[in-house]
Order: sequence, then C-alpha cells, then structure tokens
Amino acid sequence: MTAGTAAPARTTTPVAHTARRLGAALLVMAGWFWGIAVPVLALVTVVVWLVNGSVDVSVAVYARQASLWFPFSLAIMLVAAYLRVHVASGMTRRTFVRAAVLVEVAAGLAYAAILTAVILAERAVHAALGWDATINEIQLTDESSPFWLLFLDLAVPFVLGNLSGLLVGIVYQTRGGWWGTLTLPLTVGPVAVSQYVAGARLVDLPGVWTTTPGGDMALAVGIGAALGTVMLLVFATLTRRAQLASNA
Repeated sequence: MTAGTAAPARTTTPVAHTARRLGAALLVMAGWFWGIAVPVLALVTVVVWLVNGSVDVSVAVYARQASLWFPFSLAIMLVAAYLRVHVASGMTRRTFVRAAVLVEVAAGLAYAAILTAVILAERAVHAALGWDATINEIQLTDESSPFWLLFLDLAVPFVLGNLSGLLVGIVYQTRGGWWGTLTLPLTVGPVAVSQYVAGARLVDLPGVWTTTPGGDMALAVGIGAALGTVMLLVFATLTRRAQLASNA
C-alpha cells in the first residue's frame, strides 16, 4: 500500500449492526442481574449456615428460575421497544429477525454458562467445608454431574425461554392483547416442557428415557432443538408479515 492510498473502510452488515445494538442493551441488563444475583445467593448461603450449621444443598441452582424468566421478559421488551424503531429507520424485518435470534440465543448460552460456573464454584466451596451440594430442582443433572451436562441442562430451557419471549412479544405486537394472551399456552408452553420434561425420568415413564445421563441429555437437547426450530420459524414468519403503523 502506498502512502497516498487510503485504507479501505470497514463495512458492517445490517445484521451485525443491529445485533451489536441489541446485545449492548442486554449486556447492561445482564450485568445488573448477575451483580445482584450472586451476592444474594452468597447471603442466603451464609444465613442458612448460621441457622443450620451447614448448607448441604445447592443454593445457587435455585437461581435457575430467575435466570430463565428475567431474560424472557427482556426478549418481550426487545420486540416491543425496538421492532417499530428498527423498521422506521429503514431496516428490514429480516435483519431484525436474524439479529434478535442471534442475540437471544447467545444470551441464553451466556446465562447458562454463568450459572454453571456459579454452581461449580459453590460445589467447590461446599466440598472444602465438608458439606454436600445436593440439587433438589427437577432437572436431569445432579450434584455429581460433570460441568458439560449441567451446562446443557441449563442451556436448553434458557435458550427456549428467550425464543419464547421473542414469540410472545411479536404475537402481542402484531395480533393484539386477546390473541397474545390466548396463545400463551403455545408460545410459552415449550419452555415449561423443557423445564419439567425431566420429571418423566423421575417417575420412570416407560419407553422415553435411556439409562445413562448422557442419553437422557441427548434426548432433552433433541426435544429442545425441535421446539426451538418451530418457535424460530413462527417468530420469523410473524415478524416478516407484521403490519406496523408508522406513527406508532
């Protein structure tokens, strides 16, 4: 390159630009969430220790519900707050769909990774103090499961929860309050399935679960992938066909 030759300008695709803006907003909210959740979990552990003399259950795993439904609510808000502005700015619905799905899937995986790390750290502390870390939540993994099984057990409902939030948001946005409410069993139902499908193993439902944790998890991930694909397709279809008032 000669001295008089200008360096080529970097180009950012519309999807990357939109994803960066959406991701930045979600990152700020995640910082607040985990900045509050981790100290609260530690405080609860200390309180239980002071009352009982030991803490033989995993306290951190109870953050599973908040770690699912808080990002779920943010996904609904993302559609409500950004879609009309996005379209009014001359961007396409297809760009919004791709960016929103990319960001929400990444957020689900990130929340699962963070909670997995917190649970493993708690497990190490309990072991050092001679305590158990029994997991009493209804899920496929237990206190003896390796980190990758624990991560997948959290990642499936977390990702589905975020996709469900997008779907709930677009149905309310495009079909109104009545349809948004009446279709909640369909738009939120997959999240409940992903959370409590492990109950089938606990009651020995025949012909469904295998005898190995890895096999059970493979089936759970497969069910989650199928549900997530359907939710993604419905969200994309509704968003691309959305009629949005320009003055809204």
